[in-house]
Amino acid sequence: MMTFFKLFRKGMKWGTIISTLLFIAITLIQIYGRFFMTKAPSWTEEAARVAFIYAIAFAAGLAVRGTYYVDFGFLVEKFSTRTQNMIKFFIWTMTTVFVLIFTYHAIDFLLMGTIEKSPSLKYRMAISFSGIAIMGLSILVQLIYEKPKSNKPPKI
Repeated sequence: MMTFFKLFRKGMKWGTIISTLLFIAITLIQIYGRFFMTKAPSWTEEAARVAFIYAIAFAAGLAVRGTYYVDFGFLVEKFSTRTQNMIKFFIWTMTTVFVLIFTYHAIDFLLMGTIEKSPSLKYRMAISFSGIAIMGLSILVQLIYEKPKSNKPPKI
């Protein structure tokens, strides 16, 4: 099971790197086109947007793993260890439920995109919408991996 999480993280890392580099390259093409060409390529705006969505989608799970999000540790530290564990378990549970609901609806959204086409690039919108599902899944996998170590909720 450990190798699944390791491979998953590596995939998310490379997805983030490649999407970010694509975003930068497409943006540079867009800048070049606006300054040095008579007519800037119309596809660059939409392609940059898709690359940015994918970069965020891949990076979201990594951010959860690295706890790069807003944390009120300075408040929680004032409580006893038992209360801290209860709060952490509650937050983990609520976050997991929220992300499960989010991912479920993201997959519905992705399926809606199979019948829509992109205005300028003419591809199925499911390609763009899949970034949202990837984000939900990447966060969910990391939440499962980072589950509080106790198998049962803290005693009250």
